[in-house]
Amino acid sequence: ADNQHKMVRETLGGLMTPVLPPFYRIFMSGIVPDWEWIPEGLRGKQFGPWFYAPYLTSVVTPTFFAFLVGPSRPNRRRDDGQRGGLLVEKCKFLQESGCKGLCLHQCKLPAQQFFRDELGLALTVSPNFETQECQWSFGEEPLEPQDDPSFPKGCLVGCESRRQVAEMGGGKADLCSV
Repeated sequence: ADNQHKMVRETLGGLMTPVLPPFYRIFMSGIVPDWEWIPEGLRGKQFGPWFYAPYLTSVVTPTFFAFLVGPSRPNRRRDDGQRGGLLVEKCKFLQESGCKGLCLHQCKLPAQQFFRDELGLALTVSPNFETQECQWSFGEEPLEPQDDPSFPKGCLVGCESRRQVAEMGGGKADLCSV
């Protein structure tokens, strides 16, 4: 799972080009760069994210990630109702795979890790396995999957991944565990 997460984080970083993450960290997350002319006590210090970061991120994201996750539109965040939410109307991962494990390890966890670690902004990704929608809430701290009541236990009805892995010689791998 760690290799999957790393691959997705590297892909997201590549999509943003080398210029966007440092720009985002400064102007959206309020992270002081580690440049030698900046006083040592300030380097790397985070003063944000700034109040506008979740909202502006939700407005810009559909343009850059539609080909990856599907059509989306800005809305309000799940937990506090503030601006800074993004609704993926039909998630490509869920449509194509119907697999909770792929959702978790190819999208949810790596995206949350990327926004936190590389951009300095918390993100909660909340898939709806019945409607195949996915709510992204920028600026909200995510729960661990095992603590998230919206994330179901066990495999989804119709998920073929477990059977396919078993046929390939993988035994009874529990792909759907969190």
